[in-house]
Amino acid sequence: MNEQELSTTIEALLFALSRPLSRDELIRMLTAQKEEIDAAITTLQASTKSRGMVLVDDGKVVELRTASGAAETIERVRKEEFSRDVGRAGLEALAAILYRGPLSRSEIDFIRGVNSSQTVRTLLMRGLIRKVPNPKDERSFLYEPTTELFSELSITTRAELPEYTHVREKLAQLEATYKEQS
Repeated sequence: MNEQELSTTIEALLFALSRPLSRDELIRMLTAQKEEIDAAITTLQASTKSRGMVLVDDGKVVELRTASGAAETIERVRKEEFSRDVGRAGLEALAAILYRGPLSRSEIDFIRGVNSSQTVRTLLMRGLIRKVPNPKDERSFLYEPTTELFSELSITTRAELPEYTHVREKLAQLEATYKEQS
């Protein structure tokens, strides 16, 4: 892979994984030498200077972030986003994650019966759920509640949720029945 292709691939990985990556991870993922990764990072950093995204590099980890020139607009949009109720879709997703989670996005979609991409994004932005690596599939994430959500609900553990044990048992029964019928 040449430097430009490597740079483009690093950008794609950072975007797709939505998390910072260390140089060691990039070396392993791309089977490249440290010098090649460093050169590609420099190229990517230069190419993002005039865009809405910039590459932040602390010497160990690189991450895509929004450009500082867009900060005011982003802050305004986030405030608008946070001022709205999470709505029925958000409540459905939160209930699924709280009582059945951690869940993948496809599991949330299945439970709700509709695409939940926007709902999950909104809940992530509000800090009510977080992404964690999926131990069964490194290409995907699971979503779990945050302490912020627990605080909003005035609980300290999931067990304090209304009828938590009963709901979990019912969900397990429904899942078993569904699997038998499939």
